[in-house]
Amino acid sequence: MSRFLASPRRRRRLTWLGVVVAVGLAVLVSFVFFRNTAPAHAPKFTKGKPSEYREPKAVKHSRYERLTAMGVAAEFLRTALTRRDVDRSWVLTEASLHQGYTRAQWDTGNELPFPPYHYRVIRWRPDYSYRTRIGLQVALFPAKNEHQRAAVFYLDLRRHGSGKHERWLVSEFVPAPSSGSTAPGIGEGASDLHISLPTSGTSKSPLSATWLLLPLSAFSLIFLVPLGLGVRGFVRNRRAMREYEAAGTYRSTSSPS
Repeated sequence: MSRFLASPRRRRRLTWLGVVVAVGLAVLVSFVFFRNTAPAHAPKFTKGKPSEYREPKAVKHSRYERLTAMGVAAEFLRTALTRRDVDRSWVLTEASLHQGYTRAQWDTGNELPFPPYHYRVIRWRPDYSYRTRIGLQVALFPAKNEHQRAAVFYLDLRRHGSGKHERWLVSEFVPAPSSGSTAPGIGEGASDLHISLPTSGTSKSPLSATWLLLPLSAFSLIFLVPLGLGVRGFVRNRRAMREYEAAGTYRSTSSPS
């Protein structure tokens, strides 16, 4: 190593290499710890009482109300989902479900907000029951000639009007999360329908940026150790050269004439 560092040219190259490595490490560390350079936004508060979401109180509907809501849901599936008599499903849905469609566009059955599905068996399971809303979990099993898999959907109905003018309309129909939805066997009862939603447990947090310093430190030692040895050898050589020149000057001035 001492022979390798004895060359001034090699020491200069090591010095420049050390400078480049130091600059690269500084840039990398700046990206790791100072990635977000956007200015901080101060929170803005408005006067008044803060809004607070309160879950509606669960209620038990009468048998007539449940049968009426289930009838609307079944008719919606028969017409809109199977694309048979789609025009009939317009009056069974809220405006929010067919928002962006004209009556003529909806009646064609093209590009509705849910894909067509030709089912053979339906299984129902209550999801929630509020005063003006009823939620259902619907398991559909395809017909024998259909190349579709059994699927689970969430269906939401909202009550409109009261008394003799009361009616239920479908306000939402979306598939359940495919990662955890399971449908029951055809021979099983509705109470056996299980839908496992994704858990809300905390996921593993990513590694701290501090751990990145460990490989960076080990990698930098490969260049910093030779660089330090080179600088030390350079300083020693310069010191020895000055001492040698000083000794030579002394001998030349003190020699007899």
